[in-house]
Formats: sequence, C-alpha cells, structure tokens
Amino acid sequence: MTQTEMSEELFSLPASFGQKRMWLLEQAGGGTALYTMRAALRLRGPLDPAALERALTEVVARHEVLRSVLRLDGNDIAQVVRAPGPVSLPVVEVPGGPEAAVALAAELSREPFDLAAGPLLRCTLLRLAEDDHVLLALVHHSVCDGMSLGVLLRELTALYEPCLHGVAHPLEELPLQYADYAVWLREQVASGALEEQLAYWGERLAGVRELRLPADLPRPAVRAWSAVSAPVKVAAPVVRQLRLTAPGGGVTASMVALAAYAVVLSRWSGQNDLVVGLPVAGRPEVDLEPLVGFFVNTLPIRVDLSGDPSFGELLAQVRDRCVEAYSRADVPFELMVERAHPDRRAGRLPLAQTLLNVQQSVPLGLAEITGVTLEPVELPDTSMQFDAVADLVEQGDAVTGHVSLSADLFAAETADLVARSLSAVLRAASAAPGTPLSALPCPVADARPAAGGAQAPGEAYEEAPAALPAGGGKPQTPGEHLLVALWREVLEVSEVGVHDEFYALGGNSMRAVRIVTAAREQGLELPLDRMLGQHTIREVIAHTEAAAAAAGHRTTAAPAAA
Repeated sequence: MTQTEMSEELFSLPASFGQKRMWLLEQAGGGTALYTMRAALRLRGPLDPAALERALTEVVARHEVLRSVLRLDGNDIAQVVRAPGPVSLPVVEVPGGPEAAVALAAELSREPFDLAAGPLLRCTLLRLAEDDHVLLALVHHSVCDGMSLGVLLRELTALYEPCLHGVAHPLEELPLQYADYAVWLREQVASGALEEQLAYWGERLAGVRELRLPADLPRPAVRAWSAVSAPVKVAAPVVRQLRLTAPGGGVTASMVALAAYAVVLSRWSGQNDLVVGLPVAGRPEVDLEPLVGFFVNTLPIRVDLSGDPSFGELLAQVRDRCVEAYSRADVPFELMVERAHPDRRAGRLPLAQTLLNVQQSVPLGLAEITGVTLEPVELPDTSMQFDAVADLVEQGDAVTGHVSLSADLFAAETADLVARSLSAVLRAASAAPGTPLSALPCPVADARPAAGGAQAPGEAYEEAPAALPAGGGKPQTPGEHLLVALWREVLEVSEVGVHDEFYALGGNSMRAVRIVTAAREQGLELPLDRMLGQHTIREVIAHTEAAAAAAGHRTTAAPAAA
C-alpha cells in the first residue's frame, strides 16, 4: 500500500463521467488490473529515498484526486476525498539490472486496486545498486491519465531537492482540483450547454455497427486481457508527402495515421463503415493543465470507406470528421454512448472496439536533480481492453510506435501483419495517392480471411438475439417477476414484458447497477457484465440460472407482483 494509514475522509462529491465508466468497467471486470496506469523513471546517482518519499507525500497532498476513492452512494458513484497523510515509498532490492526491474514492474502491475478502499496510487523504489534506482508509479485510471503521469513525475522531481534540504518548494498553489472540473462538467451537461454537441454525436453515430475482426482463436468465455505487439516505423518523407495529398490541405500526421489505420481495418474485416476511438487530452482550460486526474476523453471517429475511394479522398474525409469531432470534444464518451444507442454485448466496449493513440514527442520536462541522471523507462504493454490498438508517436512527420492485439483472440504473427500493413498502405499511397484503397497492399488482409460483418472461422462472436415483439411475454419464474417489478421502478415505465430490451426502454449503465444492487438485496445475484450488455429479462434470468446450475447451487428470489 502506498498510504500507510487511511486518512480521515474530508468530503464526498459525485464522480466524473469518466470515473463512473471506470467504476462500472471494474465491477464488470472482476478484479483485474486492466485499468492501471504505469510510469517508471530510472535515477542514476546518489539518491535519498527518504527525501523522495517526502516529495511523494507532498505531491499527494497537492492533488486531492490522488487521495480519493470511488464508492457506490445510493444511485450514483461518489468520489470521496481523504485528508493528506504520510505516503510510504517502499524500497525493493532488485538484483539483475534494468531487465529484472522491468519484469518486477510487470508483476507489481498485475495487483488490482480496490476502488472503494484505496489508495489508488502505489509507488515503489526498485534499487538496482547503491546509486541506481527505478521509481515505479502505478495509478488507477479513474484518478489519472497519460498527461497526469507526466504531471506526477515533474512535480516529484521538482520537490525532491527542496524536501532533501528542508526548504520551501517552487511549485505554485493549484488553481483548481479535479473535483472542481467534475462538478463543472456535470453543470454543463445539466444546463443544456452541450446539447448541440450531443446532437451531433447522436446523428453521426446512428446505426453504427460493431467492428468484427477475423480472430485467430475462439473468443474465450473468460478473457486474460493480455496483448501481442509489433513495431511500426514510417519515415517522415512518406507522411509529409501524404499530408499534401488531401484537397484543401490542413492534414496532420495523426490524420494520415487514422486514414491508413482505417484502410487496414476495413480490408482486414471486410467492413466499409467503422469507428476508431481517438483519445484527446480533455483539458479545455489552461487551469486544468497542471492537475492530476482522469481528463482524457475518447472521440469515436466514424469513417466511410464505401465506393473504393483513393487514399487522398479518404484523407479529406478523415480530416473533415476529425475537425468536426475536435470542435465537439467536450461531450464525455459515456454520454455519446447513451445518445447513439449502439448495439451492446456483454464483455465488449460499446461504439469503439479499436483505438488509435497518436502522441507528439515532447520532453517530459523533469526537474534536474544534482548528481542524478533521469531517464524514463519504457514498460511494455501487459494488458489489453480493446481488440486492437495502435499506439504511435509523432516526431516531426515521422511516425513510430507499435500495434497491439488482444492475445485472447490473435496470434503474435497477426500483430506483425497488421503493423506491416499499416506501413505498406502509407508507403504505397505516398507513391501513388490516386490508387483505389482496394489496390493498396495489405498483408493482413491477404493472409487472413475477412469477417465481412459475419462470423469468421475461429471466432465465437455472440450474435444478437432474434427480434421479439415489444411488450411481449409474461413473467413465469420468481426471478422474472422480481426483474419486471425492478424494471418498472428503475426505468419508470408502466408496462414491461420479459422480452423487452433494457436499453430500448430507456436503460443505461447506472440504471443497470441500480437493478443489480436492488436484486441482490432481495437474494438474486445478477451478472453485472451481462446487465451492461443488451439484454431482456428472460435472457438475464436464463443466463443467471444456467451459471448457478453450473456452479452447483440454485438462485432464489422472492416472488414479486407482476
């Protein structure tokens, strides 16, 4: 544990939209470490661990969110802020050098966080030698994002020498706290200030279909969430040439990468209408930049590749859709999902099943420590919540990084094929920008049969249930009677049939949690992951009873009036 003692609880406020999503994903994930943010910093030179521990204590005191926990409070999720207190920095001896430190970091990263108990920050100092250390910071994503990790490391290095010498530190008082941002965003939504943006996303994402990539392996009932990765490297002249391809200009390297990634996904899947998630910083005001917190937002960019356009034509479309999305990036992803009403499947992320993360290469801006050399340590991906992710870094016009695929579904050679396909598409389009997309080289499409929107060999996609009449079906079992009563109460509808679909009746994720909680109080354990996907009362009860029978016990529920 990072905090040696649980501090007094100061106050409680509603969680942000992003925190609510993280809480829901954790409940459905069953205690994995899937949403742990990680950073490591190598410090070579004379180091005082006690001074570094005091600096860490000071950083946590500055940022309320680092001493917060998330709890279910009635019908909502609350962020509970604790008082500042001592923060421990355990020192662990690591024989074997940097490779052993990276391996230990991976092992420590697999320990899950308890969102309700906390703390949600764990730091460890790995000692390789007397004057050689690796600082490992593990933070739950609900209180941190990629930019926040940079804030954490910058402040920690800036505070080290003042804490070493017992003098005042140079950091200015923070103008805001993360909870202030969460309250402001809720007020924006409640006031209707974001309605135009919400309407845009609802229209843009209407009728979107799930991306179905032809997997190498059957989709397992229980996923390990590990990853297979392959490197990507595209030279600056290739990207620079492509930026000049789109009519009207205004194309960035990240837009070029998105267009190429969409081509690979389309050729691989056989789908011409797909969505790629783009992470954005989510800090619209300058006062938010020095804060730690979960600000990052995901923009689901819908790309239309029908008609076999040229790469230049596709790039113009991608540019326009990115510009539209960036100007409407205040809407939390959670509300986009609610407005778009996409198909939902248990255990799968709605709207975007793949992510493209393009970051600019900028220095971390670490403070200098006398006699100590500071160097970031790269930690390889160990977990994977998406089917496919491209993590790229923009250095001028050059693009480097890696492609990661879910090891539950894909072999390592497929990751290599996807990475090679991304590079091949970019090089070929740069040489002949008028070439139709279907004629661009794409090794993963050539080597793997496309799903074409249907189940591919080796896959085990759960198909949507056959359509049933709305309002149809009387409850027959005690469990069905109980859920009919709960749906009426929580969804505030007068008529509910056992074949009615939850989200079609106005359900959302938090209402699903309320039903799970209320059912549990009456003796019926419902699977939250199933409740977060599309479902009817009959489907949920049938699944629950089958799971209970397999586990060797029978579910019970008191009959409720229909």
